[in-house]
Amino acid sequence: MTVNTPKIRQFEYSQNGLDYLKHTLSLTQDEKLFFDYPIVYIVEDENKTSSKYQKSTFDVYVGEANRLEQRTRQHLNDKNDKLQKLTHNPHVYAIGHDMFTKSMTLDIENRLINNMMGIDRVKSLNGRGNQQGQYYTSNMTDEIFHKIWNKLHHENKELIPPLNVVRDSALFKASPFHKLSEKQRKAKNEIISRIESALSTEDDGQLIIIDGAAGTGKTVLLSSLFFELSSHGQGEFANPIINNLDSYLLVNHDEQLTVYDQIAKKLGLSTKNHDKKLGLSTKNHDIVKKPTTWINHRPVNSKADVVLVDEAHLLWTQGKQSWKSGWQLDEIRKRAKVTVIVFDQKQILRSEQHIDSEHIATMFLSANCVVKLEDQFRIDASDETIKWIENFVEGSIDAIPYDNKYDLKIFEDPLKMYHEIIHKSKDQQNGLSRMLATFDWEYKQGKSGYGKNDKWTVIADNLELPWNLETRTSKDKQRNRGLSWAESDYSINEIGSTFTIQGFDLNYAGLILGPSVIYRDGKVSFDSSASANKNAIKKRNGKDHAVEHLKNELNVLIKRGVHGLFLYAVDSELQKALLDAQNN
Repeated sequence: MTVNTPKIRQFEYSQNGLDYLKHTLSLTQDEKLFFDYPIVYIVEDENKTSSKYQKSTFDVYVGEANRLEQRTRQHLNDKNDKLQKLTHNPHVYAIGHDMFTKSMTLDIENRLINNMMGIDRVKSLNGRGNQQGQYYTSNMTDEIFHKIWNKLHHENKELIPPLNVVRDSALFKASPFHKLSEKQRKAKNEIISRIESALSTEDDGQLIIIDGAAGTGKTVLLSSLFFELSSHGQGEFANPIINNLDSYLLVNHDEQLTVYDQIAKKLGLSTKNHDKKLGLSTKNHDIVKKPTTWINHRPVNSKADVVLVDEAHLLWTQGKQSWKSGWQLDEIRKRAKVTVIVFDQKQILRSEQHIDSEHIATMFLSANCVVKLEDQFRIDASDETIKWIENFVEGSIDAIPYDNKYDLKIFEDPLKMYHEIIHKSKDQQNGLSRMLATFDWEYKQGKSGYGKNDKWTVIADNLELPWNLETRTSKDKQRNRGLSWAESDYSINEIGSTFTIQGFDLNYAGLILGPSVIYRDGKVSFDSSASANKNAIKKRNGKDHAVEHLKNELNVLIKRGVHGLFLYAVDSELQKALLDAQNN
């Protein structure tokens, strides 16, 4: 069936603008399409800037309605409407299509909000978001949405970038408006139900665990929970039990902290009213915080309703310079009625984060609810390729399977691998691609390195590139403000580590396996003496967990690529085994 091109009309967001639209449409055959059919609309207000480093930003509202004229008048006449805050020169894009039904307009609305999360120049984004299941014409929605987006891009390139650019954004990938899989949706409903039950009792300190390996959709589920719990009380939801919650999201990873903080700010989420109610300082009412900061400023006798913890395997489990106590999870639970954590034992990377298996087992037994995520969402590959990657981390190297969806390739020359990553990154079809390496070359923050221009550098055969963030200048920071390391333009000339890539996706990852990853006696193993990651290899209470941490480091790095993984090994025996696996 042929799907018609959507029709888009722009008009000034005012009574005069609406009247002018009515007049012009009355002269065409489109009047019924825009005034008698369900409609999707975008209201945008451009905030111009005089800065030579920054482009203008936009405040955006996305909605849908059964009647465009009636809904626009409601917006204009309601003094408490969010659109009253748009004061520059707001305009409306009305989107019509002859196949629009209520379900499809709700679906298109949600998709627009979801993708607009990934637009850096959208400063604030309002809209309820309403994920739809299957409906009669849902098989056509994807094609209609792409036509809508492409037409919007043609009409306003400043606001609407190409879709593939948006979908490389870390903000898009962590958006709370992604359509959840059936298992994710069931998991979310179960968690919400458990929270409702817990908040209706006096039993504080309850624990809910989201357990899943890298790439199993933990971030999307957590982000969806975060938005729903934080948005209650703003008019979109009506659940009386979890209305106006005092909730927080704690993130220990600097790069991911920035992403969630931007999501919160873009969606206007804050704890200011809660802090006032509880008699706490409102100077810092960000809803996204670092665990140490939140614990140190939250009294034990003033419990938060719900605390979400992203990547709880990164919480400190012993004292260090900025943290003098024991396991941070215990301290969080003392200060929260319900704690929901995302946890993956195979992503524990440092001695200060190490938890004995017995302690982990006890934590799981004490949990009020454990949700297990197993489906692989990041790596777009066959089951055989995913199994190959899993087996490699566990120590075996099998013949690399043929896969027409995923590019798994072994390079003999690391410089050629880097050039291929550059080529992929410049190709809009392939998009975000970066170099990574195991932490086997020195790096000391705040001190001069040994490489070119005194940078801390990765040197492998004929390749020499600085570590992540080593080349960034003040102009780079200005130009890439709000972007993660992988998204920043300068990072194509650097090599990423777990400190900058954990929790993020790349379309193609070029991974250098340093001298700590070796091949001996027919299996992949680890030489901790070759690692430069002091925090991973130092002993904990006299016990050596270095091999476990280095294995986890490999597990994190090797699972970043969505469409492709390139490998080069410094260890000659490992390199030979990989090439043999490729040639078999």
